[in-house]
Amino acid sequence: MRPFLRGLQTLLLGGCLVVAGGLPAWGTEAVALCTGPPQEHAVALTFDDGPSPRYTPHILTLLKRYGARGTFFVLGHQVGKYPGLVRTLLKSGHEVGNHSYSHPRLTVTGEDARELELERTAVDLDLLGCPCTEGLFRPPYSAYDPRLVRYLAHTHRRLVLWSLDSGDWKGLKAPAIIRNVLGRVRNGSIIIFHDSDETGRKDRSPTVAALAKILPALKAAGYRMVTVSELVGRH
Repeated sequence: MRPFLRGLQTLLLGGCLVVAGGLPAWGTEAVALCTGPPQEHAVALTFDDGPSPRYTPHILTLLKRYGARGTFFVLGHQVGKYPGLVRTLLKSGHEVGNHSYSHPRLTVTGEDARELELERTAVDLDLLGCPCTEGLFRPPYSAYDPRLVRYLAHTHRRLVLWSLDSGDWKGLKAPAIIRNVLGRVRNGSIIIFHDSDETGRKDRSPTVAALAKILPALKAAGYRMVTVSELVGRH
């Protein structure tokens, strides 16, 4: 990944930008985020592909129990089915980001199809009262190219990646997910979990079971569990 910002106070780490002192003002390039400031004893918990009526409520219960806030990157076709879950996410103080409408690989879609994937979901979220000030977008499969980056910059969105993969998308059992996270967590980690998948049929009960162990362990270790925007100082 090439650096997307010039003349701004940033730290290049692992190919992604660590934003110091909050997010910069918008220019002609998109801000790509995959980790927070390393001096912050905090992590961002992120959840892709939902919301799911089967798993998201269990995750919300766990987050509330341990005083954690998360960022949920939702799919538009799931938002249309379960708008009440999105309202619950917002009411509970969590952050909601755009993850496209139907989860295509945006690096191989045409320009019109790509824009429709983003904007259709954005309209649905706007109608539900989702704050659009942050403009967080995570591309499906974390796949992006300069064309997508230019579009995100033009529409005042931020490309959000991750620095720690829980591995739950592989179908791992809870103990393996727990080891992946607790064995590699660092200050500023942006951790990716999944509360559903693009079909809405994957078993995410291992993710829920893993979170029941991960969240208290992170809390006991003194980590603040925050949204992406909170991690990078935007709030």
